[in-house]
Amino acid sequence: MSNTKVNICNAALGMIGARSIHSFDDATKEAEYCRNFYESQRKALLRQYPWSCAKKRARLAPLSTHPSFGYKHAFPLPSDFIRLFDAGCQRFEVEGREILADADVINLIYIFDNNNEDTWDSMLVECMELQLASKLCKPITGSDAAGQTALSLLTRRLEEARRISAQETQSESMQIEDSVLLGARY
Repeated sequence: MSNTKVNICNAALGMIGARSIHSFDDATKEAEYCRNFYESQRKALLRQYPWSCAKKRARLAPLSTHPSFGYKHAFPLPSDFIRLFDAGCQRFEVEGREILADADVINLIYIFDNNNEDTWDSMLVECMELQLASKLCKPITGSDAAGQTALSLLTRRLEEARRISAQETQSESMQIEDSVLLGARY
């Protein structure tokens, strides 16, 4: 089964004991709230954690205009930018829709606005279901009990995602140690 906005919303609605929807265009309060909350909650969740399925790389060239002070160059953020992961330089600052830095080029790793749910990691799908359940519960059911449970589960799942990510990513200290050790050995 493919991941779709409607499937994700229906899983969230099921968690709070609400009726499922067929489309965001249904004439029900469930569809209305899903339609109103989905995009903002998707972007918020993408900002909360550096999901590997939402990472992109871009090499940025500086703009022709320079910052008034503090930095040598300004670089435009990509149009699908959600969150910075790594700017590839020591000193930088995100300001508005630009990255300010002293570097001549920015090798940017960032979280992009991934709205193709079929490309999402299963943990991101589950977190989105929980995020929506926590937001939809009170307005749809009038109670917040299931929403609080979903929020608690979401917090645990995000911690689990951090642990998994740490296992899937080589730390900088290990990269340095490896190169020094290998260099000395050979």
